[in-house]
Amino acid sequence: MNFIFTLILVVGIGIMTAFSPEKALSSLVGGAGKGVDFCLKMLAVYAVWSSVLKLWEKTGVMRFLSKKSGFLLRKIFPGEREECYADLSVNLSANFLGMGGAGTPAGIRATKNMLSPKNRTMLIVINSTSIQLIPTTIVALRATYLSQKDIILPTLLSTFVSTLLGVLLVKILVKK
Repeated sequence: MNFIFTLILVVGIGIMTAFSPEKALSSLVGGAGKGVDFCLKMLAVYAVWSSVLKLWEKTGVMRFLSKKSGFLLRKIFPGEREECYADLSVNLSANFLGMGGAGTPAGIRATKNMLSPKNRTMLIVINSTSIQLIPTTIVALRATYLSQKDIILPTLLSTFVSTLLGVLLVKILVKK
């Protein structure tokens, strides 16, 4: 796959240079600048949310969420160990609040602690569809580009429907 993308890149740059050499270098430099700018903005967003998540872990907010969501987690992910439920709580709470990247380490720990392959599949599906109350990354990106439309309600509805459908399909199609 890397070979194909490298080939496409080299052929594209070659064609650009052959037909419009004056625009080729400015396009490459401008694109690189936009890429760096985007990466720095995303780094700031993830740094803030990772810090918030760490603060919540240290202040006990995550333990509170784990206790409150324990019943639901045991229904969705039956038969797992207690430390797995704590990590699941952190991961799913982070996703729900739009901090998916910050909750990834907890999701990886939960996956390593899981006993059931069906529960691993369920976690992957729920993380992929992830119900988001506040899609913080998308909101930050849209604010960067001065978008005026509100997307919170459509995002909440679409992620709820996709997560519900994903959970139902795993329950029906994945065997233990």
